[in-house]
Amino acid sequence: MSTTTLTDDGCGLRERKKRETRRAINLAALDLVEEKGFASVTTDEIAARAGVSARTFFNYFPSKEAAVIGTTPEELEAYAASLEHATEGESPVASLRRIIAEMLAPSTIDKQLRARRRRILLGESALAPALVGNNIRIENALTEALERRLGVAPGASLEPRLTVAVALAAVRACIEHQQQGGSGRLERNIDQAFDSVAAGMR
Repeated sequence: MSTTTLTDDGCGLRERKKRETRRAINLAALDLVEEKGFASVTTDEIAARAGVSARTFFNYFPSKEAAVIGTTPEELEAYAASLEHATEGESPVASLRRIIAEMLAPSTIDKQLRARRRRILLGESALAPALVGNNIRIENALTEALERRLGVAPGASLEPRLTVAVALAAVRACIEHQQQGGSGRLERNIDQAFDSVAAGMR
């Protein structure tokens, strides 16, 4: 009994340490980009600012672009698993709504950091290709998960990719609406957007 408890606690500590290290690298990348501009920042500088080795940096992020954006393969896997193994009776659109809420939740990333990241991403045109690539990876991971959930072969049906693409486009529209000074709270606007998406999908 005690061995199991120690193992569980150890796993919890390791996961917490990994999250803290990932966040430290992401924050260091954002700090340096704000100070120097993206083109002048190196991965070595990000690692040094975060207090980790260059090798540790690459264990978490494949590039400085990825470190600024902050999405990790582990997070993508978790979101995909959550979509694939959703609660019985939950529609794909409802599952995507829940998962995206988790992505944007303060427990995942605080609002101030989220706003700062958006500001940097919008202000650094050099990051645009990486951001597009990140969005494509998210779409692909969720599409593949939904295909597995629906029991269809990859690419055999348009429905999974269309469902994911529409859901992500709805969120992107809400964020852009907010950034352009639009009315309403982001979370409430996303709820309304998903109501419209769900109605359309029916």
